[in-house]
Amino acid sequence: MAKPIDLEKTSFEVIENRIRRTGVAFTESASALSEARRDAITVREIEGALVDVLGLEEIADILERDISSQEILGLLADYNFVRLRPVKLGEIVLAESIIPPGVPISLTEAEVKLKGEKWVVHKNDADPFPSSPHAHNYEHRLKMDLRTGDLYQGKCRVPCARMGKAQLIEFRHRLEQKNASIHLPPLTF
Repeated sequence: MAKPIDLEKTSFEVIENRIRRTGVAFTESASALSEARRDAITVREIEGALVDVLGLEEIADILERDISSQEILGLLADYNFVRLRPVKLGEIVLAESIIPPGVPISLTEAEVKLKGEKWVVHKNDADPFPSSPHAHNYEHRLKMDLRTGDLYQGKCRVPCARMGKAQLIEFRHRLEQKNASIHLPPLTF
């Protein structure tokens, strides 16, 4: 692996070359792993797996490394890509917001206005935090712990707010109505 670069102090040409080489490495790795496993592994799945394996905050952080397809193949040789293919267990669209006032929300709220909120629960979520399963509100970049009602912003592991007990119970009830086979974690208030 080449020496890490400081993205803020490096010329655009060097960064552009790094992006191109990284893209080629992702594509070559996806192709090689797809062939070896006889399973279609996408570039997007390569990116998600690298974020997971290397503990990156986001895939753009990979640019700090000059990673080759050989290194990627070594890192992901035994990776379980099923983790990156969640099966949706249920989806709930709420007429009114259950996010407590004062919770910081993503700026995307200004771009798209919805009448209610859409929360999604996946069967095989790659990240079991904060509970397994847990709910996602992609519009506001929130995760909900289905045991406690704690809400987490983005990748932060410290709750930014907590739903009310009655709201959490109603939410869980509606989720179970959508998918009777869902196994929710026990409540822990």
